Amino acid sequence: MPLPNESDFETHSQSLAEYLVLVMLVLMVAVPVSGFVLSAQSWVSSLVAKGAYQVEDTKNLAEQLFDASAKIRDLERKLAKNELELTRLKQESRDTNRLRSLLDLKQKSQRQTVAAEVVSRNPDNWFEQVVIDKGSADHVTVGSAVISITGVIGQVVKVDSHASVVRLLTDPEQKLGVLIPRLGLTGILVGNGQNLARIDFVPVGTNVDVGDKVVTLGKAGTFPDNHPVGTVSSVRRDATGASMQIDVKLTDNCYDLSQVLVLPPLEN
Repeated sequence: MPLPNESDFETHSQSLAEYLVLVMLVLMVAVPVSGFVLSAQSWVSSLVAKGAYQVEDTKNLAEQLFDASAKIRDLERKLAKNELELTRLKQESRDTNRLRSLLDLKQKSQRQTVAAEVVSRNPDNWFEQVVIDKGSADHVTVGSAVISITGVIGQVVKVDSHASVVRLLTDPEQKLGVLIPRLGLTGILVGNGQNLARIDFVPVGTNVDVGDKVVTLGKAGTFPDNHPVGTVSSVRRDATGASMQIDVKLTDNCYDLSQVLVLPPLEN
């Protein structure tokens, strides 16, 4: 129920006073006895005074409630603003740490590298391609590997002067030679969408365990050796039953990309 406002209290107070005065006049006319009239006058005056006090007291309480409500709304606005600022600062901190780690990786690399940022992606092929802000003017070429500090991102498939299109590892068209170090098992990783990929045609009986690490094979000179790719998330027989299929959860979150590192192919 909404709280009454100040004008409501003033209206009710005035009506109450008028009503009590009318009662007093009726009593004075109807019973012209001095003692009774004086008694009635005293009684009515007492009621008027008490009613006015109660109305004033209630009015003050309502004003305090209105004031407290305004202060609460002001505090809520400030809290929401502070939460937004905290979220922004946390994101900036994550981006700064990620960029710092990427620059460290760049310095440690024995290959030419180009630091780049993801500038756009199409919602219709979110897990297939992204656009980065580096191109041929920055020595990026078609076939360049694209990695992050935590894993493989994909490969450059189109280059303009100052931008390039990267096909993500999650794209079913993207293939990558990989290795499971614990077993020395090699295979071809194929994108499967939603931050997942798979390795097909694994011999039946191969002792692959969930959680086994998967890294780059690096034999073709495009991707660096032993760079993280992902971990085995499940192992099962394929539809024919003649071989096994390994599902791999990628180490880098292809859903949310910002800074990446581009490695042009090694020259033969």
